[in-house]
Amino acid sequence: MESATTGRSTQAVVLPVLCSIAVVVSIPPIILHWKNRNFPATALICWFLISNIFNIINALIWPTDDVDSWWDGQGLCDVETKVMIASYVAVPGTLVCIFRSLASVLDTRRAMLVPSTSQRWRNRLMDISFCVVIPVIAMITHIVYQRSRYLIFGISGCVNNFDQSWVSLVLAFIWPPIICLLAAFYCGITLYRLHKYRSQFGDILNSANSHLNKSRFLRLFFLACIMLCTILPIQAYVVYRNLMYNLPWHPYSWSRLHGPHSPWSTILKIPTQGQVFFDRWIHISAAYLLFIFFGCCKDALRLYQSALCLLGLEKCLSGLRTLSQGTSASITEGFTASRAKLLSSWKQSSRTGATTDSTTSGTTTSSHEDIEKGAAPRQESSSTTRSRWVSLPRCLLSRTFLSVRESATSGPMFSVPATTVSTNAWAGTSQSRGSSDFTHAPVGPDSIRVKQVISQESELQV
Repeated sequence: MESATTGRSTQAVVLPVLCSIAVVVSIPPIILHWKNRNFPATALICWFLISNIFNIINALIWPTDDVDSWWDGQGLCDVETKVMIASYVAVPGTLVCIFRSLASVLDTRRAMLVPSTSQRWRNRLMDISFCVVIPVIAMITHIVYQRSRYLIFGISGCVNNFDQSWVSLVLAFIWPPIICLLAAFYCGITLYRLHKYRSQFGDILNSANSHLNKSRFLRLFFLACIMLCTILPIQAYVVYRNLMYNLPWHPYSWSRLHGPHSPWSTILKIPTQGQVFFDRWIHISAAYLLFIFFGCCKDALRLYQSALCLLGLEKCLSGLRTLSQGTSASITEGFTASRAKLLSSWKQSSRTGATTDSTTSGTTTSSHEDIEKGAAPRQESSSTTRSRWVSLPRCLLSRTFLSVRESATSGPMFSVPATTVSTNAWAGTSQSRGSSDFTHAPVGPDSIRVKQVISQESELQV
């Protein structure tokens, strides 16, 4: 019969199994965000992926409380403790970059069709700083307040050790909640702009220079919000517990920590009675949450389909393909039938009004002020011609002939009325303006006014 120290607990068995599944389900979101050039989200998933891999290794190496049989973990724990220190600030840092990018997409005052080189480098520097550089700095500064080499706990494995001085608070404990507060600030800006531009949300995303649509934007935003609402109180709790554990602080001394008689090279092994640190479950939950938001979407389904095709499992998808083809065929047939009815009704109405159309021609008149304001030109035509153009379905407009003319002086050469659309654009010294800034045409010596008249004409065959 196994003793309490040699037998594996339930958590020792469940933890590596759940972590293994979490590693597998984290792969599709990484591929999707990497293809969409979303570096902060990719870095966030990678940090959780690395943590789950460490959880699997630790649970397999130290599954019981049999301390005498434990490996001392030299080399492995040295790497794990440093990566663990980096992840404490890297995960909140990725949330900062995610919320900042979402807020910049909705920033209509500084929206640019093509970002400048300096702006692209500024965004890259911001992402790299919070996702990579600051975590690396945290890894390097860990040696300043490192009390001993590391600790080894049952199932949880390698754990870092802190010095009980004010240096640990300044260099380690306080930074994760501060970065979380910065992420909360950008989250508030994003929420404000979502509420402000809720009626123009889709148009702003379509015009923005990003790889986000409505679905991706909202899924990424809600995922980051859930993680922020979870990590912020946990970080505050960790800071409180560390302060209570380390008080009263003693004076900091480098020689005491790293001198010849210091306990820096000491490796402490601590049994846990089959329990796991609570933060190990956070990594697993985050991986499953990422899969729920980004592993079940249409992009992920297309990724799975292409992966099955590469593995030679196209037959598994034959039923789905047949179903999708039948659905698309029925939709196409319905659209073709409705379009044929519209064409027949159009030809019948055109025959009845042929006499009127041969004697009446539509005249388009517009003033200079209407063109400057971007208003549609006034069209003077008979009631029969106007009603026929108003009832023209949009599907037939795709068959019209579009011609761009340099001036509006020459009239159309067709026997049917022509619809003229005028567009105006001004180029000046200002780099970015909102849509409300162009109520009146700008006037100034540094402004260039460009007027483009597009004549839309349709050819009717009876």
